[in-house]
Amino acid sequence: MPKTYLNMTPNEIHNALTKRIPQPEARELKKQELLNLKHKLKSERLRTIQHKRLWSELLSPLVYELANARVGIKHESKYKGEREVAFNAYIAVMDKLLNKFKQMQLLRDEDNNPYTPSELARQADIQNKGVHWTDWIPMTKQLQVCELFEQIPHAPKTKRKVPFQRTQRPNTKQRERLLNRTIKELGNAQTEQLIEPTEERAELISQMQNAIKRIEQLKPTDAVPHTWHGLED
Repeated sequence: MPKTYLNMTPNEIHNALTKRIPQPEARELKKQELLNLKHKLKSERLRTIQHKRLWSELLSPLVYELANARVGIKHESKYKGEREVAFNAYIAVMDKLLNKFKQMQLLRDEDNNPYTPSELARQADIQNKGVHWTDWIPMTKQLQVCELFEQIPHAPKTKRKVPFQRTQRPNTKQRERLLNRTIKELGNAQTEQLIEPTEERAELISQMQNAIKRIEQLKPTDAVPHTWHGLED
């Protein structure tokens, strides 16, 4: 199957156009047009991959907790009625948020680019920059559901459910990605500081060094922010 222009290297495009367009100026214009299109499509593809990954990192712990709650509600115990009331309320809150997230993934900015969770969290002033799904649940609603679980009498050999825990499924990849990005950013800042020292950059370097220590201390189940700024108090 012959290659299309978009699958060719710049040199291959040049050689292919040389056969079709003998005029140097017209050939160069066409070449630049094709290279610009390749760059645009690559950027869009990378943006789509990034968008999918960021939303997946937000939704995955929510979907996991929702599945656990649907199993928990079926648990047979002496206080099944109280458990059903609490779990039904918890499931309803998570279901509503999951549907909200699905709608938010379809939103586009003025340039028709999809929003990331952090962009929407910033617009809505969500606590903790919206890193974890529980950040999107109003505290009043969380307290209402927690109270329902507190009202369930303790039963022997039955673990008490704690809703809205700010954890995720064990995953070290997110932590490693954040650590590597922060180390790279720190290295760039330190290089710039050697060339042109400033007090502002010195403070930034100190903040990043502290952030790296905190990233290294994160447990596999801790919620991981998208950037080191999310670790700031």
